Amino acid sequence: MKTRGTLFVAALLVISIAVIGCGKLDQEEFEMWKNEHVTQVDQSTTEIKAQVTKLEGKVDQNNKDTMEAISKAKDEAIAVSQQGDADTIAVGEQKAKENDAKLRAALSKDIEMQGKKSMDFAKAEDAKVQKRVMDLANSLNAQGMDLKKVMSQIAAMLEDIAELKADAASKPTLLVTVNFGSGQTGLSSKAKEMLDGIVGQIMENPEAEILVSGHADGTPVLRGGHRSNWDLSQARANSVVKYLKGKGIDAARIKSVGKAHTDPVAPQNTSAGRAMNRRVEVILNPSGSMM
Repeated sequence: MKTRGTLFVAALLVISIAVIGCGKLDQEEFEMWKNEHVTQVDQSTTEIKAQVTKLEGKVDQNNKDTMEAISKAKDEAIAVSQQGDADTIAVGEQKAKENDAKLRAALSKDIEMQGKKSMDFAKAEDAKVQKRVMDLANSLNAQGMDLKKVMSQIAAMLEDIAELKADAASKPTLLVTVNFGSGQTGLSSKAKEMLDGIVGQIMENPEAEILVSGHADGTPVLRGGHRSNWDLSQARANSVVKYLKGKGIDAARIKSVGKAHTDPVAPQNTSAGRAMNRRVEVILNPSGSMM
């Protein structure tokens, strides 16, 4: 406002200079005119300042009222929000309790149903087990009778086996048969290995006699130191006796005999048959048995 008044006064001054310069107004008239207008301007300025002050007061009050209203509204909103949260929490807790109760009831019901099913299943299985036990008991009773019969039959069979063993033990037993080459009396490596295999069995029967029986293939003796198949078969038997003595068998237990070609085990008219007949048999003869 001061700026406007100053400008207005400056404008009057310029106008007054211009007017005086033109000679249209004298100095007194101009002063009167100026004073009147300055007064009016000052009055207007004062009124405008008052109005501005009043308006500024209203604006300040409005601002204050607005801030208070905003603060109040904010507090109310917070209170409402807090109350809403409290209500929500309370409602949530109530619902949680209700849901928990429902869940517990449902679980209890389910447990009860499962328990009933378990009991029913256990009863059914118990009935099956009892039936199985009864069936098994009946079966065992029936089998018990059959078992006695079977055991009696087994006992009889064992007695028969014992008799057969005793009978077999009382008879001569062929332990081994070793073969020889044509016109030969010496033991081959294979023959010695076979004789080694029966030494233990002879030692386990100290009361038994050992019969060593020599054989020939019937082919006429044309060379060598043997006059006949009788001599050749005996010489073969003697070779076995000598080997067994060397293994620790008592000579008093051993008897040897040469049978020439009188006891063949295969045809004499074939090479294979004659090879089988050129042999020595070692026989275990239990004490008291007939030779």
